[in-house]
Amino acid sequence: MKTRKKSEADWAVEILTINGEPMHYLQLITEIAEKMGRKTDIGTLTSIYTRLNLDNRLIYQSEGYWFYHVNRATRRE
Repeated sequence: MKTRKKSEADWAVEILTINGEPMHYLQLITEIAEKMGRKTDIGTLTSIYTRLNLDNRLIYQSEGYWFYHVNRATRRE
């Protein structure tokens, strides 16, 4: 079976699970970029932010904070 690379949202889930509490979006997307070995310029961070918005596993809390809840529905592969 072929394994796929972790997506931006997969990294977000891992980071938020380890952190155990909501994170501000800028801290989260910067950490994702660093873990993926990508630049932290505005274009890259904007792209990561957009991808997080499209994933239903992540929940926008308010005032720029995101969190992950393990009981939230996951996407099907």
